[in-house]
Parts: sequence; C-alpha cells; structure tokens
Amino acid sequence: MSTTVTIEQLTAWADSLIHMNHLGTLVQREIAGGELERAAHLSERARRRAWIMLHEMFAAGAMKPEGYAEAGSSGDDV
Repeated sequence: MSTTVTIEQLTAWADSLIHMNHLGTLVQREIAGGELERAAHLSERARRRAWIMLHEMFAAGAMKPEGYAEAGSSGDDV
C-alpha cells in the first residue's frame, strides 16, 4: 500500500513530537520538585497528544502493530 503524506501533515506530527518531548521534560522537573499533581496534569496532556497523533498516523495508512487493541470504554480512548 502506497500512501502519500503531505509536508503539512509531517510538519504537524513533528510539532506534536516536539511538544510531547517538552511536556516530558516538564513532568520530570515537576516530579523532582515534588509537584505531583502538576506532573500528572502535564503527563495527561502528553498522553492525549500522542493518542491523537497515533490515530492520525493510522488514518494516513500506518499499520497497527500486531496485538494492538483499542482502549475499552473506560474513557482512555482520548
């Protein structure tokens, strides 16, 4: 299967990765400073961004890994 991904989409994904990396750095700083509630909030922001990006990649033609299963109805799907 051949799928063309636009430069704009690749740039959006790169931007998401930069933000996720930055959020990870902030989470580490907040944990080190004992600010666990703030760390949890930042971690959730990174998780949501990663989840959205994952589904954008699937929509663009990425193959789901063997054994991949969608989250249940626990609200973890976004």
